[in-house]
Amino acid sequence: MRILVALDQSPFAVTVLEKAIALAKTQGATLSIMTVAEDFFDLGDYLDVVSVTDKIFAATKADAQKYGDLAKASGIDAEVVVEQGVSPADLIIAHAENKAIDMIVMGHQGKKGLSKYLIGSVAARVVSHAPCSVLVIR
Repeated sequence: MRILVALDQSPFAVTVLEKAIALAKTQGATLSIMTVAEDFFDLGDYLDVVSVTDKIFAATKADAQKYGDLAKASGIDAEVVVEQGVSPADLIIAHAENKAIDMIVMGHQGKKGLSKYLIGSVAARVVSHAPCSVLVIR
């Protein structure tokens, strides 16, 4: 079994990772940890998006490495994947399709307030379009 755990940089991400590690252990599964650095190139006319995007990517990559280290300390040698793009949901779905993932584990939290309703829930989109089962941690 191949499990993909999709994490953001929220404090809740560690809880999601812990659940995915426990599931991988009980199922004898391989675990991939994926984080997505959001890309703001569509705002290029208004601000210097290259430096902002580079900083976001670097911070996301550092968090992803911490998640990988946490998995390793728990006895799971996980692959760490960092992507960058406008739609985290689309990148998660594409990765699951390309790598023949059997299950995606992700949290229900993430975007808050008005942006959740304007942009839509990443988890809801993944659940609707994923090529495999999705476990949403609450």
